[in-house]
Amino acid sequence: MINNSIKTKAYMLIFWQVAIVTGLAFILGLLQGVGSGCSALLGGLAYCLPNFIFVRRVFVNTNARAAKQFIINFGIGEALKLFSGAIIFVLIVKYLPVQVLPALGGYIAAIIGFWIISMVFMAREGRVGE
Repeated sequence: MINNSIKTKAYMLIFWQVAIVTGLAFILGLLQGVGSGCSALLGGLAYCLPNFIFVRRVFVNTNARAAKQFIINFGIGEALKLFSGAIIFVLIVKYLPVQVLPALGGYIAAIIGFWIISMVFMAREGRVGE
Protein backbone atom coordinates (compact mmCIF):
# COMPACT_ATOMS: atom_id res chain seq x y z
CA MET A 1 0.00 0.00 0.00
CA ILE A 2 2.55 2.60 1.09
CA ASN A 3 6.04 2.33 -0.27
CA ASN A 4 9.22 3.87 1.03
CA SER A 5 9.10 6.55 -1.69
CA ILE A 6 5.92 8.03 -0.22
CA LYS A 7 7.33 7.81 3.29
CA THR A 8 10.53 9.54 2.15
CA LYS A 9 8.53 12.30 0.46
CA ALA A 10 6.53 12.86 3.65
CA TYR A 11 9.73 13.32 5.63
CA MET A 12 11.19 15.54 2.89
CA LEU A 13 8.08 17.71 3.09
CA ILE A 14 8.71 18.24 6.80
CA PHE A 15 12.41 18.94 6.12
CA TRP A 16 11.53 21.68 3.62
CA GLN A 17 8.87 23.05 5.91
CA VAL A 18 11.45 23.42 8.69
CA ALA A 19 13.89 24.93 6.17
CA ILE A 20 11.32 27.60 5.22
CA VAL A 21 10.64 28.44 8.86
CA THR A 22 14.37 28.54 9.61
CA GLY A 23 14.95 30.83 6.63
CA LEU A 24 12.20 33.18 7.79
CA ALA A 25 13.58 33.15 11.32
CA PHE A 26 17.07 33.95 10.01
CA ILE A 27 15.81 36.86 7.89
CA LEU A 28 13.71 38.25 10.76
CA GLY A 29 16.67 37.83 13.09
CA LEU A 30 18.83 39.90 10.76
CA LEU A 31 16.20 42.58 10.13
CA GLN A 32 14.42 42.85 13.48
CA GLY A 33 16.74 41.24 16.02
CA VAL A 34 17.40 37.87 17.56
CA GLY A 35 14.21 37.91 19.66
CA SER A 36 12.08 38.29 16.56
CA GLY A 37 13.94 35.50 14.76
CA CYS A 38 13.67 33.13 17.70
CA SER A 39 9.97 33.93 18.05
CA ALA A 40 9.37 33.09 14.39
CA LEU A 41 11.34 29.86 14.76
CA LEU A 42 9.37 28.77 17.81
CA GLY A 43 6.07 29.68 16.16
CA GLY A 44 6.96 27.66 13.06
CA LEU A 45 8.15 24.70 15.07
CA ALA A 46 4.82 24.68 16.89
CA TYR A 47 3.35 23.51 13.58
CA CYS A 48 6.29 21.44 12.28
CA LEU A 49 6.68 19.25 15.38
CA PRO A 50 3.09 17.95 15.28
CA ASN A 51 3.54 17.33 11.54
CA PHE A 52 6.58 15.18 12.27
CA ILE A 53 4.68 13.23 14.93
CA PHE A 54 1.78 12.84 12.49
CA VAL A 55 4.02 11.36 9.78
CA ARG A 56 5.64 8.98 12.26
CA ARG A 57 2.24 7.80 13.47
CA VAL A 58 0.71 7.37 10.02
CA PHE A 59 3.59 5.30 8.70
CA VAL A 60 3.77 2.87 11.64
CA ASN A 61 1.95 0.18 9.65
CA THR A 62 2.98 0.27 6.01
CA ASN A 63 2.11 -3.17 4.67
CA ALA A 64 -0.82 -3.95 2.40
CA ARG A 65 -2.80 -5.70 5.14
CA ALA A 66 -2.66 -2.59 7.28
CA ALA A 67 -4.89 -0.46 5.00
CA LYS A 68 -7.65 -0.12 7.56
CA GLN A 69 -5.17 0.69 10.31
CA PHE A 70 -3.54 3.27 8.03
CA ILE A 71 -6.87 5.08 7.56
CA ILE A 72 -7.51 5.04 11.30
CA ASN A 73 -3.98 6.28 12.07
CA PHE A 74 -4.35 9.01 9.46
CA GLY A 75 -7.58 10.33 10.97
CA ILE A 76 -6.33 10.19 14.54
CA GLY A 77 -2.99 11.69 13.53
CA GLU A 78 -4.59 14.59 11.67
CA ALA A 79 -6.84 15.44 14.62
CA LEU A 80 -3.94 15.23 17.06
CA LYS A 81 -1.74 17.31 14.75
CA LEU A 82 -4.23 20.16 14.57
CA PHE A 83 -5.02 20.13 18.27
CA SER A 84 -1.44 19.78 19.48
CA GLY A 85 -0.15 22.47 17.09
CA ALA A 86 -2.62 24.97 18.50
CA ILE A 87 -1.84 23.97 22.08
CA ILE A 88 1.92 24.20 21.54
CA PHE A 89 1.54 27.64 19.95
CA VAL A 90 -0.57 28.91 22.87
CA LEU A 91 1.93 27.51 25.38
CA ILE A 92 4.84 29.14 23.56
CA VAL A 93 3.13 32.53 23.49
CA LYS A 94 1.94 32.26 27.09
CA TYR A 95 5.05 30.91 28.82
CA LEU A 96 8.06 31.90 26.70
CA PRO A 97 9.36 35.43 26.15
CA VAL A 98 8.38 35.59 22.49
CA GLN A 99 7.06 38.35 20.29
CA VAL A 100 3.55 37.35 19.25
CA LEU A 101 3.54 38.67 15.68
CA PRO A 102 6.80 37.01 14.60
CA ALA A 103 5.71 33.79 16.32
CA LEU A 104 2.40 33.92 14.47
CA GLY A 105 4.31 34.69 11.26
CA GLY A 106 6.44 31.59 11.76
CA TYR A 107 3.37 29.47 12.42
CA ILE A 108 1.66 30.79 9.29
CA ALA A 109 4.84 30.33 7.24
CA ALA A 110 4.94 26.68 8.32
CA ILE A 111 1.33 26.17 7.22
CA ILE A 112 1.79 27.95 3.90
CA GLY A 113 5.13 26.22 3.37
CA PHE A 114 3.44 22.86 3.88
CA TRP A 115 0.91 23.59 1.13
CA ILE A 116 3.45 25.07 -1.29
CA ILE A 117 5.81 22.13 -0.86
CA SER A 118 2.91 19.69 -1.25
CA MET A 119 1.92 21.38 -4.51
CA VAL A 120 5.52 21.24 -5.77
CA PHE A 121 5.73 17.53 -4.98
CA MET A 122 2.40 16.87 -6.72
CA ALA A 123 3.42 18.94 -9.75
CA ARG A 124 6.61 16.87 -10.07
CA GLU A 125 4.46 13.76 -10.07
CA GLY A 126 2.07 15.29 -12.62
CA ARG A 127 -0.89 15.11 -10.25
CA VAL A 128 -1.89 18.76 -9.86
CA GLY A 129 -5.45 19.34 -11.00
CA GLU A 130 -6.39 15.65 -11.25
